[in-house]
Amino acid sequence: MIKEDGVYIYSIMADSSNPIQSMNSFDLLFLCEDNKLKWLQMFKNLRFCIPRTKENGDLYDSINDFLDNPPTDFEITLNYKYKIIERKSNHHIGEYYKNIYRPVISYKLQCYHLIFDEMPLSDCHDDISMWGTYRAEYLSHIRQLELILDDLKSVFKVIEPTEDNKKAYGNTLRNIIILSCTEIDAMMKKILKVNNFIVKDDKYSTNHYYNLKDALRLDEYEVKFMEFEHLGSYDPFSVWDSEKPTQSLAWYDAYNKIKHDREVNFCHATLENALRSITAYAILLIAQYGLDNSIWKDHMKKIFSIQKQPRWKLEDFYVPHITELTPIPFYE
Repeated sequence: MIKEDGVYIYSIMADSSNPIQSMNSFDLLFLCEDNKLKWLQMFKNLRFCIPRTKENGDLYDSINDFLDNPPTDFEITLNYKYKIIERKSNHHIGEYYKNIYRPVISYKLQCYHLIFDEMPLSDCHDDISMWGTYRAEYLSHIRQLELILDDLKSVFKVIEPTEDNKKAYGNTLRNIIILSCTEIDAMMKKILKVNNFIVKDDKYSTNHYYNLKDALRLDEYEVKFMEFEHLGSYDPFSVWDSEKPTQSLAWYDAYNKIKHDREVNFCHATLENALRSITAYAILLIAQYGLDNSIWKDHMKKIFSIQKQPRWKLEDFYVPHITELTPIPFYE
């Protein structure tokens, strides 16, 4: 059977009636070229894939050929009944989308771990320096978010953060909403542009931003404020509707209203809309850069509690290359 070129993931799973044992898996990566395979070996210290052939330099014909003739430094014991599941990665080795987060395959996948619904647990991936070229950009967004959060704290000096006060409105809350949504506008516009989604005259709007809902899986995130858990969870993109891309996001609709006519629409500058705008900002950062990185952990982990996030299939994971990373556009 002829295979397409690309990266293939082979999950070796215990074929057992025991539900726990049957969820045990370890995964091997192979690079297919001209219907031959190279094993993509991963090391704990390097955290990158290194292509390997047989000892004599020949390529592998199949996963079974590899299991029958494993490299001398590869320890594997298959003294039990098992099954092999083949998946083709959505990414070539070293490829990634600019400003669109995906987990990065980790060496831990080569060890036994649990999978549920064909999705490995989160401790089987890394957020390595895939975004090294975006570090300054990421930090800039984080600093802006910190300034907005400082403004929110100043509001809480005069308005108690309770459910009853969510409809309170004022000038500082208006500024928070405008600052948050202005940053969101800028980030969404950039993500679309660097991924080849070009709009005539550079006039981007929510009609265009909506395309990022699925690309970034924005509607699958839900967060809480750690210090104010009693205010509940926020999933600001969950009701985003392509038929009403602005109006379906009440907090973004409020931003438009108070930006263009403060006197008439001042009542929309509420605490609730400010909280939703801030959490939308935070979610958009996570959806670009992840949260298993030192920047998020140092600056935001104590502020936001992640209640829900996308569950990634192995096919979606980025496959790190030993020598180079190649940005590719999400939109062709």
